[in-house]
Parts: sequence; C-alpha cells; structure tokens
Amino acid sequence: MTAHIYPKADAKTQWFHTAYRGDTMPHPNVIVLHTTEGSSFPSYGGGSSAPTFTIKGGTVRQHFYANESARALVNAAGGVQTNTLNAVQIELVGTCDKGGPGLYWPGADDADLAALAELVKWLTDTYPIPVASTSKPWLSYPSSYGSARGQRMSFSEWENFNGICGHQHVPENDHGDPGSFPIKRLIELVKGAKPSTGGSTAPSKPAAWDGKSFPGASAFVLGKSHPAVTVLGQRLVAHGYGRFYSVGPGPTFGQTDKNATQAFQKAQGWSGTDADGYPGSSTWSRLMAAPKTAAKTYLSLSSGVKPGVKHAQVKKLQTFLIKAGYGPIKGAVTDFYGAETQAAVARFHKKNPKLASKSYDPAIGAKGFIELQKEAE
Repeated sequence: MTAHIYPKADAKTQWFHTAYRGDTMPHPNVIVLHTTEGSSFPSYGGGSSAPTFTIKGGTVRQHFYANESARALVNAAGGVQTNTLNAVQIELVGTCDKGGPGLYWPGADDADLAALAELVKWLTDTYPIPVASTSKPWLSYPSSYGSARGQRMSFSEWENFNGICGHQHVPENDHGDPGSFPIKRLIELVKGAKPSTGGSTAPSKPAAWDGKSFPGASAFVLGKSHPAVTVLGQRLVAHGYGRFYSVGPGPTFGQTDKNATQAFQKAQGWSGTDADGYPGSSTWSRLMAAPKTAAKTYLSLSSGVKPGVKHAQVKKLQTFLIKAGYGPIKGAVTDFYGAETQAAVARFHKKNPKLASKSYDPAIGAKGFIELQKEAE
C-alpha cells in the first residue's frame, strides 16, 4: 500500500484511513479540485468529510491512500457514485470567492501552483489519469454554484469522464469551487512548462507597489520596512486604533503595528491564525474600506429557529442567506426551516467552518446568524 502514498506528502498529521476506511479504487482516473474556503488546514470532522489530499503553500497532507475513496463529495442515494468512482480529491487551502479567506486560487501564479503541479504529475504518472481538463467551463464564483449554467456534468458524462475537473463539475453536488481556476496553466506546468519565476518556488514579487492593493504578506515582517506599513498604520488609526500609536505610523512593521492589527482582526470576530496580527488580504480589504461611524445593531437569533420547525424569523434567515449568496432556496421566502434552508445554512458553514459545530451543519447558531447578516449587507 505504500506505493499509494505520495512521496512528498505528510501522511501522518491528518491520516484518516484508520477512522474512515474507504473503498479501494482499482484504477483512479479522475482528479477533482476543491477549495477549502478558509486559510488553514480544516479539521474535516476528524476525517468524515476529508479529501484524498490537502495543499497549503508547499505542504501536502495526505488523508487516504491515493487509490482509496475519499469523502469530500456529496453522494446522493439513487444516483451515480461520486466519491467512489475512481476519483482522487484535492482540497486547496484558500478561496474561490474574491475577497474570501486565504489564497484566491483563480488568481494563483506559478509559485502558488507549484506544489499542486508536482502532485498532479505524480498522480498522472502513477495512475491512468489523463493530463486534460473537462470540456465543461470553469465558471467564476458565485456563477459556478448550482447547475443552471452548464458547468455541471450529467450522470453519463461523469461516469465516462477521465481527467481533471472541479467540484463545480460533479453531479449530485451544488458547490461552485474552485471557481475560475487557472486549469490551463496547471496543465502546462504538469506537462513541463518552465515556471514564470524561472524555476524558483518562491512567490514572484511585483516591481512596484501601487499604493492601494494588498502588497502581499512579505510586506509585513517584524523589523522590515515597506511603504504599505505606513498605509496600514494610517488605516488602523482611521478605524479607531490610534491608541496603540504613541508615534507614527511609520514604514517599519513593529510590535505596535502587530498589536493594533490583531485588535482590529479580533473586532471582526476572527480568531486563531486569522487574528495573529499579520495582515492578510481580508484584513487589508476591510481596513481599506470606509470606517463605520457607529456600531450596527444586528438581529438576535430566536431560540425557536431550528431545522424542521416553523418560525416567523425563518423568513429573515432565508432572506439573509439569499442576499449573502448561499441560495437558491426553493420555495423561499417562508417560515419553514426545511431541507432547502438547511442546505443553504450548511453552505454558509462550509465557508465559515469556525461557526459550525460539525462538518455538515444545517443549524444556524447565534454567532453565525450575526455573521450572516454582516455578509448580507
């Protein structure tokens, strides 16, 4: 079985084969790409919803043998097989939604694609997987959500497909990841194209910063100077965090900048690595937005709003879900918290896993209800 372990993978940290042993797939011939919609390695509910591999930066974690069925796809009763139909599944830590958490994969450069390209080359060399994309379009999110725009395969198309596709293409599923992924460039790299960085795996650096867009994490290193650090401090002051600065702000990223940034991140409701004091693209985007002049009041969730029940506030819940892009909800707007509403809430939790109590969570919580309202603004 060791032949089915990718040589460069960490197959220990999140190895789920023992807890969730899958079916042996005699001839893997499909690769399905996902995005996690987060900035760190997901827990996958201890393995209950895990893919075959997860990639973050240059790190590849393997969760199951490469010829063993994984668990990241919906596999509805009475239709086609999805997880077990010779499919190797790869989750990419980051987002397909512009402005979302972590790396924006539709904008990935050669350095970002390097680890994935190496893994795909190993898979296609080891198994009868063609180095070819589905002919279906790789739509940008949220247009890629659902099945109304021609990107989703039919049952027969899926059963006869060999090659590389995205979650947005798999039948019985409605997710839209990995969006408008640069599949053409990935295939070029797998086939041996020279990386645009000249063979280096270090991210390319722009020749000059435009003074407004996110400059990249390399701009914010303790003790290092960058013009963006001054802008960071100015925006923190504008958002009410001037109390951290006795002098400045200045161009050198110091502990004061880090502390002020962390306070701002925690005020967004973030925690863990999302509130470590180092600006990411989401932090930068919110700082560049106009400061809110007054704290907004949000609706509190009624204790009577639960899956399977009727409650007047369910209408509000459905409205917020649709406005925030987690629809469609068939039959909305009603006071019934039915299967359609539960599925929409589960989609919200996939994008906001820290607000979920389990891998597939159809029940909105008090904190999630407030975050949903913010997203719906």
